[in-house]
Amino acid sequence: MTSHWVPEQSASHQRLLDSPRRVDARARFDAIVVPTNRPVEWLGDCLRLAHETAIPLIVVCSKRITRHEVIDAAARVGVEAFAVDLTPADSPGISFATSTDDDLLTASSGRTRDLSTKRNLGLVIARMLGWRRLMFLDDDIFDVSPEDVDALATALSDHGVSVLIPDEYPDNSVACHAHRLGGGQQGKFAGAGGMGVRCDRDDLAFFPNIYNEDWLFFSEEAASRRIALVGESRQRDYDPYADPQRAVKEEFGDLLAEGLYARLDAERGIVDVDIAYWADFIKSRRHFLSRVAESLMRHPDRDQGNQEGRTIRAAEISIRAARGRLEQINPELCRRFIDVWQADLIEWRRYLTGLPHVDSVASALNHLGLDYAESA
Repeated sequence: MTSHWVPEQSASHQRLLDSPRRVDARARFDAIVVPTNRPVEWLGDCLRLAHETAIPLIVVCSKRITRHEVIDAAARVGVEAFAVDLTPADSPGISFATSTDDDLLTASSGRTRDLSTKRNLGLVIARMLGWRRLMFLDDDIFDVSPEDVDALATALSDHGVSVLIPDEYPDNSVACHAHRLGGGQQGKFAGAGGMGVRCDRDDLAFFPNIYNEDWLFFSEEAASRRIALVGESRQRDYDPYADPQRAVKEEFGDLLAEGLYARLDAERGIVDVDIAYWADFIKSRRHFLSRVAESLMRHPDRDQGNQEGRTIRAAEISIRAARGRLEQINPELCRRFIDVWQADLIEWRRYLTGLPHVDSVASALNHLGLDYAESA
């Protein structure tokens, strides 16, 4: 049983990060994995970086981009690339209960993003090929230099994960963006948008199908301070309040991740958190969202007719939507997610040990039965 100690949602998880110490000049990524569903033009910075570092790209596509568009773009700039078309029915070969449980999906408003599947596919390919270091790069991350890539790879000499954290436009949830907008102190933390992963280890985790899937992926590294912060990147900005449903879909994952990381901040375990803890943390989250709503309501520019005023009022609508979703989440569901997530983790690691060893990305993709194309 866990105690009834319950912290407030942390303003920052910075203390869970570490600095790289060992230097290995031979460290190099085996590939850069880019999950994308945007038009091919968004890949410009990823292709540039692949060309400058001579590291192969694995681009996993869906929705508004196809593998053939990627390969044509890669060929024009002389980049070695593999591009995969991922359909909703595709998976890396394993079905997770966290992705199929009806109650958990309902709590995220039926959220079935394919981002987690795309990243898991990168991990599967790496294990089949015996790779040591894999880089993940989102298509909206830019200003990453070859020196940054070298630093990410080098940091994996003594850490399980290495990261670049977006500076000018932080990668926060809608609720946390609104907290900052209302004048609250809101930190930035690691994410998978610019991340290196050491793949040749027995405790390799997976990305569950929920918002903040990257926080859950590297939660064990965060607990043991094995996430190396090596620098900054930039993320293309977007309007987090354009659709209130964004906040609704994020709320369950944000609640879970913030609840778990609040315990890590206090050097407490996360696997054995009980229903009583979640009942108390839901109350804390409710108070947090209430404070955010009140800060927006008191904002001096709220009633202005300019863009700032419109943004504040849109943020209020999103926070109201998040609060509505929170009222539909119960402590039993939170505990159920933890149980299912941990069971999936055991199954995932068993699956990895049974993968065949292959000698090429093409062989791995053929084994997985995926549609792909490669640059000449």
